[in-house]
Formats: sequence, structure tokens, C-alpha cells
Amino acid sequence: MIGINIITKEGLLLFSHFFIPAFSDVDEDLRAGLMTAVLNAMKETQGDKGIKVIDQGGYFVHIVEGKLTYGLLFSQENAQTEYRFADSIVKRFEALFGDRVANQVSFVETEFTEFSKYVKTEYNKLMQIDVVALSEMIATMNSSFFTDYIILEKPNLHQVFTTTSSYPDIHPYANQIGTMCKNLVESSIEIGQEVTQIQFNLGGKYLVIVERFRKYLVILIILRKDHEKALKEILRIRNKIT
Repeated sequence: MIGINIITKEGLLLFSHFFIPAFSDVDEDLRAGLMTAVLNAMKETQGDKGIKVIDQGGYFVHIVEGKLTYGLLFSQENAQTEYRFADSIVKRFEALFGDRVANQVSFVETEFTEFSKYVKTEYNKLMQIDVVALSEMIATMNSSFFTDYIILEKPNLHQVFTTTSSYPDIHPYANQIGTMCKNLVESSIEIGQEVTQIQFNLGGKYLVIVERFRKYLVILIILRKDHEKALKEILRIRNKIT
């Protein structure tokens, strides 16, 4: 994640907080006004089915709408995790400052000091990785016959470990494979029917298997001829870690 803006529905920038220092591509006040004009126009033509994410090339802008404000979350990823984070921040902001926004009371920047600390704390919680548990998971995988895999940490599905060097024709696309599997799982969570196992062919040579091991989703990339061996190894790993 890069940062977040909260703006009024009239286009006034209220709050800005960036997790990556010195991020700036355009003037924030100008962007607030332009984004509000676009969002309001989209609402008039599409209702509540308007834009939720904009691809800016180098990053994505995730858009959430509160009762009084819009939240703009800037991130390198296009995932439901980002949208849920932005939504929670906007709801918190309106709970604290909604009355003043509704009455068009002006703010000074120092009034948001504590709220900035709250945003930073929530961001740190979201991005925190259990290093010890992850090391144990990697050690378990290293003791198996799997050599090409991607680990996503639950509940936010961060891609925390990737090793796909055994297959040169797959290696350059590891992140795309990880993102594709992540999107499938996030979509299932969104509709209340979370999948914990996925299998699909990748071309005629490879098979991708997604398995849940405790707090991790592990994306395994294997040769199709090793399918039965992989299923037995998955069962062994599951019994070992539980």
C-alpha cells in the first residue's frame, strides 16, 4: 500500500496519510477535485455500480464511498484486502469527524494527529508477518519434494514467499499465478463460500494446486505426471503441521 486520501463529496481534501514517504505524482488538492467530479458523474450514470478501482499504470486507486466522504487508497495491488482496509478507515473517520463534515466545519491538519497514528497502527497490523511461523512453514516445504511454490499468509493473503526457479518457463510469471489464485480465493470469500483447495492445469505440462495449511495458502506448481505423488505429500504435510 502507498497511502490514503479522504475527501468530501464536494471535492475537498480532508485527510492524507502516506505509508511510502515522498509519494507524489500530482497535486493532492487537484486530484481530490478531479476524482470527485469523475465519481459523482459516474454515480449519476451508473448509480451505486460505479468505479471501485482505477488503474493508474504504476499503481491502483481503490475507491470507497462513505455517507459523507470518499476514500482513495493508493496501492501497488488490486485486491479486496486493499478495499476492505480503505472501507474500515473511512468508516472510522466518519465516526469521529462525521458531524463536523456534515456541518462543513473547517479542520486544521493537527486535528488528525491521533487519527494518523490509528491509520499507521492498522496498516502495521495488516502488513505484519509472523516470521517464526513462516520460517517453520518454509522449513516444512523444504523437507518435502515440492521445489516450486508460493506462500500466501491468511487472512490478508499477502504473498510472503515465492520459489519457482526449477521451471524457467514458469518462473517469470510466478507473481501473475499468485495473483490469479489470490483473486479466486478472495472472490470466494466475498460471496461467503471460501474455497480452501484449487486445482487446475497450466498448459499441457504443469498442474497448479492451492492448499490451505493452517494460516497459509500454498500454491504448488508441479509436473502433471507427479499428481498422485503430490496428493500423498500434501496429506503428509497436513498431518505433520496439525
